[in-house]
Amino acid sequence: KSGVRKIDLWTICPGILSGSARASFVDRKVELSSSSQHGPSYDVYNPFYMYQHVSPDLSRRFPPHSEATRLYGSVCDLRTNRLPSSPGLSKSMFDLTSSSQRFIQRHDSLSSVPSSSSSRKNSQGSNRSLDTITLSGDERDLGRLNVKVFYNSSVEQIWITILQCRDLSWPSSYGDTPTLSIKGILTLPKPVHFKSSVKEGSSNIEFMETFVFAIKLQNLQTVRLVFKIQTQTPRKKTIGECSLSLRTLSTQEMDYSLDISPPSKISVCHAELELGTCFQAVNSRIQLQILEAQYLPSSSTPLTLSFFVKVAMFSSGELIYKKKTRLLKASSGRVKWGETMIFPLIQNEKEIIFLVKLYSRSSVGRRHFVGQIWISEDSNNIEAVNQWKETITNPEKVVIKWHKLNPS
Repeated sequence: KSGVRKIDLWTICPGILSGSARASFVDRKVELSSSSQHGPSYDVYNPFYMYQHVSPDLSRRFPPHSEATRLYGSVCDLRTNRLPSSPGLSKSMFDLTSSSQRFIQRHDSLSSVPSSSSSRKNSQGSNRSLDTITLSGDERDLGRLNVKVFYNSSVEQIWITILQCRDLSWPSSYGDTPTLSIKGILTLPKPVHFKSSVKEGSSNIEFMETFVFAIKLQNLQTVRLVFKIQTQTPRKKTIGECSLSLRTLSTQEMDYSLDISPPSKISVCHAELELGTCFQAVNSRIQLQILEAQYLPSSSTPLTLSFFVKVAMFSSGELIYKKKTRLLKASSGRVKWGETMIFPLIQNEKEIIFLVKLYSRSSVGRRHFVGQIWISEDSNNIEAVNQWKETITNPEKVVIKWHKLNPS
């Protein structure tokens, strides 16, 4: 927290760590010190923070044939012509495997738009070619933040190392050499904050600082790790931010290169939605499961929030079906629907696209758009692309994945 001063507990209290925790700390400190000839000693901030909250068990899923999974509502067919049903999806094979176990992942903290000439209908129904999308002032490249993250299961600790900023830029109003620091946040129900030392601004800044927190793995796998790049002089302000999901956190150390984006003028969407898809070739239909949402925004007023999901299916740019889930109240930032939607297919159906939108509704009936995801082969979300490819190349297989929602 802002009132807590960062200290090096190893220097002040060498006897405070013992056993395996002390050994791992010493080994880690030597390893990081030898990996770079520059930068200060590695500081550890609040290494004995223990979070006691027990989060919902992520292993509780809605299997496709459980009683919790059910059909809800009816499908609205907006086709102008109906033809006898038959499978109409091509089944080309895609190589989605990777042989490397240690690799650098590049993450866009908001979204990335691939080069594509295909067009789709946006939420207002107008055609929009992806080739016409240009970067606005709020989408310019601000640089990258390199970090390392791993989990030490023997002592139940997460190790977060802020390595460096690369190709960093900032508004000219802050001068040529503002002082900068990195603020980190673990988005637990009781957030954990930590902060790097202050550095003089340059295009490439090395931090090489490690932060250790004793938190159970099952609690960490339901949160995000958020970084904010902040100026300290001439005035304190956040100039960029990026984030990383800890759902895949493991004992294997991973390197991440995170794209820094300008701070959003509205609240950043960290919401994630778990979706299941299945191509039922025998019945010539697509099954879409709306399972669960997490990291949901909370109300800034005493009004309680409920959430629902709207789904639209497009074929060759034409809206075919639309459907929505029940309205459910959130609990600890999560909602579980466990609902299944069925979308029949017709012969020669091409360019199938699903647009999934998440909305909140206050107790006085005010609706607010939270975020959305496109499920298709040319989606701007790599997880959505992989899920769609796996679905259409493996008929009858239920593919379940989590997706971070985009604000637009």
